Formats: sequence, C-alpha cells, structure tokens
Amino acid sequence: MSGRVPRASAGDTRDRILAVAVQLFNEQGYAGTSIRDIAERLGMTKAALYYHFASKDMILDAVVQPFVEAFGHVRDLSRVDPPASARAIIEGLVEAMAGPGAVLFAFVNDPSVIHRQIGKGDIASHQDAIVAALAGPDPTELRILRARCAVGCVQAGILGTALARRALARAASAPSNGSSLGAAGAVAAGDKVDQPLVPDDVRQEVVEAALAALGC
Repeated sequence: MSGRVPRASAGDTRDRILAVAVQLFNEQGYAGTSIRDIAERLGMTKAALYYHFASKDMILDAVVQPFVEAFGHVRDLSRVDPPASARAIIEGLVEAMAGPGAVLFAFVNDPSVIHRQIGKGDIASHQDAIVAALAGPDPTELRILRARCAVGCVQAGILGTALARRALARAASAPSNGSSLGAAGAVAAGDKVDQPLVPDDVRQEVVEAALAALGC
C-alpha cells in the first residue's frame, strides 16, 4: 500500500481559500485584505490562487453564495401551494441569517460590501419576494410596511445581537494591562464564522419579535 498522501482536490483547495479569506476579511476588513494576503496565509503563490479565483470580487461572491442560496430557499417557501405560514417564512429567514448569513459578520466593518452584495439581483429579488409573501395577497401599504419591518427585525436582531456578544467576548479577553487588542476588525476569542451567530433561544426571540412587527 502506498504511503503517499493524496493531493487535495480542487474543491478542497477552493474551500480552504474561502475559509481563509473569511478569516482575513473578519480580521482586516474586505478592503484591507489583498489577494497576496490570502495567498500568504494559505502558503501558496498568487498564481496558484488565481487558478481558482480570478479576483477578490470572485472570492467575495463565492463566500456569500451559500447565504444567497439559503435566502432563495426562504423565498421558495412563498411559492409552495398552499403558501407557507408567516411563522415558517420568518423561521426560515432567521435560520438563513444565523447560519449561512454568519458570513456577513465578516463585513460588519465594511458596510459598503454588504450593501453592494444585497443590491445585487439575487439577494434583492429574494428579499422583495419574502416581503411580498409576508405582506400577503392584495396587501395594503401598512401591511407591506409591517412586512419590511419584520424582515429588518430579523436582520438587525441576528447581526446586532452577534455584534453585542462579540463586544462582550472581546472585553472579557482584553489584556489586563490595557494594551490594545489590535486592529478593530480582529477576530475575538470564540468567534467562529462557520457556526450559528446566535444560540437557539435568541433565534426564537427574534422570530417572535419579527412576528410581532408583522402584527401576528
């Protein structure tokens, strides 16, 4: 039996690139991270990285894609027959934000990145469809407003709570001599962008708050 270690597949390499890119975006911000930074963290050449991703924007798109797909699944709940309930749609939205949406946490110091991604066709159209589903058939302006508030409640509830939890974690792990923790975007101890941003009890509270905003 050969003792050779099998070479990593192209898919494995892409996954490693994306994981390291998210770490660096979290630590340094998207604008502050270069292709060279990502390649050096991985221990590969820029040319090798460019074989998988032709630009940093392509890496960003690939990083956000799982969230886009999860958002799309929530949108699809409004297209089943009979339509899913408002609770089911909001629960799906909460899970998308707290799970795949955790990647957005890497860009909290780069709001322009989030706005640019949300402004792209898929995310924007998914959100419009979710709002329309929550507003119901033949909605009034008030009903549409409440639906938008419900979606905003989920987004702010998940990301806002995650930000507060990270701030507490950083304060708890701050050096006792008062020295700086480093760059503002540095990852605090316990930050893991591949895990849900908030625990189950918080997610449930966000669901109830969103339903209340909707008027349910």
